[in-house]
Amino acid sequence: MVSFGNRYRILIVSWIGLLGFSILLFSCETNQDSKGEKIPPATAFLKGEDPQRVIQYISALLEDKPSSSLYYLRSKAYFKQRKYILASEDIQRALQIESGDLDYLFLSAQLHFHLEEYTEALKDAKSLEEAGFATPGLWILLAEIYAQQGQVKMANYYLAKSLKVGLSPKDRAYVYTLRNLSVGDTLTWLKTVRDSSQVYLSETPLARLYFKHQGDRLAMLDYQAQLLAARKKFPNDPHLLRYWARFLAKIHQIPRAEKVYSSVLAAFPNNPSLYAELGGFYFKNRDYYKAIAFFDKVPSGSPYNTEALFTKSICWLYLGERLKSIALLDSAQRLYPADNRFKSLRYRLMNRNSDSTHIQKDSLSTETPEN
Repeated sequence: MVSFGNRYRILIVSWIGLLGFSILLFSCETNQDSKGEKIPPATAFLKGEDPQRVIQYISALLEDKPSSSLYYLRSKAYFKQRKYILASEDIQRALQIESGDLDYLFLSAQLHFHLEEYTEALKDAKSLEEAGFATPGLWILLAEIYAQQGQVKMANYYLAKSLKVGLSPKDRAYVYTLRNLSVGDTLTWLKTVRDSSQVYLSETPLARLYFKHQGDRLAMLDYQAQLLAARKKFPNDPHLLRYWARFLAKIHQIPRAEKVYSSVLAAFPNNPSLYAELGGFYFKNRDYYKAIAFFDKVPSGSPYNTEALFTKSICWLYLGERLKSIALLDSAQRLYPADNRFKSLRYRLMNRNSDSTHIQKDSLSTETPEN
């Protein structure tokens, strides 16, 4: 027989269990914001939550009804995974529903930057600044954009502005790195890397700068080991993948490098610097038709166009198409009169003797030794 005291204790435990279960059910329900849109519970976005679980959860909610807040949250989850194209697609959907949200616009600017779409990134970032969105993150982003565009004064202006507020040690290290690199102070930068190498290799923005600039300064085996470790931590980061392709090309693993570059192209669907890089890759490996195909994709207003046009003229020359090379040099000289390379090469081609015009020899080729 159960005593009265035991029954009382059992009743209390039952009520506590029922209350806890009710709280759990309530916490798992979706809520509605002021616009009537469904938003996930806070428990779905705890710090350290697996982004993939967040994406799966939100995707299920989006099947019911499109929502700007849900697209924004899924975009942030994709951003955390470094899946920048998917993140960009979602944040643009969110902006189509609600174009005036500054948080949405800030994420859009960040994604444009990571996809190396610097014109669009600057447009979004300046719109935020004009709207009064004054945060250190925006100033650092503006500095990054201007540094990529070669506008050192503007980059340093925003870097100095960000240093006036309280930054975390990692953000401060990143700001000082950008400032040193923007003014070409590689000695100070190298000392900072040497003193804080663990910070550089653990943080994605710093790691990208590290692998971009350390490829020719480290022993190849050390560089390879560090880059592979970073790629294991951030497998979807297209920038680290691009550095891996460069490394493979450097050690003459050409078929592997070409395969990796194809994956990089999928991650950067419209990237002039990548087109120019691939053109140079194929040029160095004497596949001149592929080199020309990629150089043709470089827009005329791109800062990479001068190099693309000059190398393309050499490609035509190596292919025995002297007239095409001269015609390209003519048009390039009109576009870039200050670049003397076009004038100099055209002069050499036009003043060669008649015998040499019939034979175009690839200066990169090696003659087979006689037996």
